[in-house]
Formats: sequence, C-alpha cells, structure tokens
Amino acid sequence: MHFVFLGTSGAIPGAARDTTSLAFVGRSEVLLVDVGGSPVQKLRAAGIDPLGLSHVLITHIHPDHAYGLPALIQNLILLGRTAALPLFCRAEHVDALAGLLDLFDLRTRKHSFPTPIHGVEPREGIEVLRTDSFVVSASPNAHGRMPNLALRFDVSPRGHAVVYSSDTEPCDEVVRLARGTDALIHEATFPDRDRGRFGAHSTAGEAGQVAARAGVRRLILCHIEADYHGELPSLAAEARAHFNGVIEVAEEFRPYPL
Repeated sequence: MHFVFLGTSGAIPGAARDTTSLAFVGRSEVLLVDVGGSPVQKLRAAGIDPLGLSHVLITHIHPDHAYGLPALIQNLILLGRTAALPLFCRAEHVDALAGLLDLFDLRTRKHSFPTPIHGVEPREGIEVLRTDSFVVSASPNAHGRMPNLALRFDVSPRGHAVVYSSDTEPCDEVVRLARGTDALIHEATFPDRDRGRFGAHSTAGEAGQVAARAGVRRLILCHIEADYHGELPSLAAEARAHFNGVIEVAEEFRPYPL
C-alpha cells in the first residue's frame, strides 16, 4: 500500500514536473486524486494498471486539476473497461464535470462504461467513501472563489492517515483535518518573497506553519509553480523555519509507503 505523485507542479508544468495529481494504492483498489494531462500514461509510469482504477476524486475544477478527465475516460473505453468508475467532487461541480464528459460523448457512446458522479457537501470532516483499505473524508478549504476540498485518507486497519490540502491559502479547516496525522501533503506554490503573486495559494513557509499547527509528523511540499523548480532546497528551508518535523519536496513516480 502506498501513494504516488503523478505530478507535483502548479498550474503551469515544468520540463520535469507535470501538474499535481496523486494515486492512492490500496490492497484491492486505486484512488486517483485530480486528473492532469495524459493520466493513463502517468499511471503506467507509476507502475499502476489504469484498468485497476476504482475511484476518481476531483478536488476542484480549475483546469490543471480536471482537464485530463475526458482523456482518462476515453482511454479506459479503448482499453476495454466495462466496470463502473465512480467520480467524487464538490456538489457544486457535478454538473460541470458531467458536461465535460458529455462534450466528448463519453457517457453514452458505444462501449462506454458507467461513470456516476457523486457530489460531496462542503462540511468539515464529511465522509466521502470507504474501501477495503481507506476511509476518505474531506473538508472545504480556502481557494478564493473556487469551491474546493482538502482530503484525508485514513488507512484501515493500520491507523495511519495522510491529508492532501489541494490548492489553498493557509486555513483552519486544513489544520483540523490534518491534526495528528502521519503526513500532510501541502501546496507550496511559491517562496515567501512572492506571497500574493497568485491569489488563494500558500508559500512554503506558510505550509510549514500549517504543519506545525496540525502537529503532523511529516510535511510533503507539492504544487510548486514551474518558475521555482530550481529552488526546491530553499523552499524546503523556508518550511523548516516553522516546522521541526520531516520535510520533503514531493517526487513524481516514487512510491510513498502507507
């Protein structure tokens, strides 16, 4: 059991880092979190059979987090998938994601498979789904005018837990969702000197502050804008000024054991 980053960049990918998405691999299931470009290629690069996907969770519908969904469904149709693939998103985004799939006729064409879309109400700690390996819960976060979800993955029966902040400014909801967990995956879109360059995002230093407040053991920085991919050690240092636990910059296609 592990999770793996399929992408770690902000909205603009770099030469070696694509837009942020993750996969959580359980005993009998694979949960894809956000859908960047060419998801089947990325899953294969991570050693994951795309036909093994069991669920898709989309935190919000900014293009870098959802634009790969039609390609994913198209590729799975061509690969011969017949089993349903449930999608989960904020309740406000059900119609938009359904419309995106319908734009390409991906839910009604011959050989298509069921893709039920389940809306998640924006309540702190709401349970999203249960599988053999995971209990997934969510809380709303602070991403400007874009409705968004932070996600928590509790590993059953081991008791470990990982939280993914998604795109967010520092907020109490993510602190509470992550409190006492093993790892917090938090966005660090830019260094402290450029705070405010993009609205409703966090700096590496702010990610460190959130991790310290939540009392997590480990902080993994992701969603780093392409302009700063050459400054990764200094971003980790900025987070370390506020957080005494383990700090890493996310690496794509590396398995992180659960």
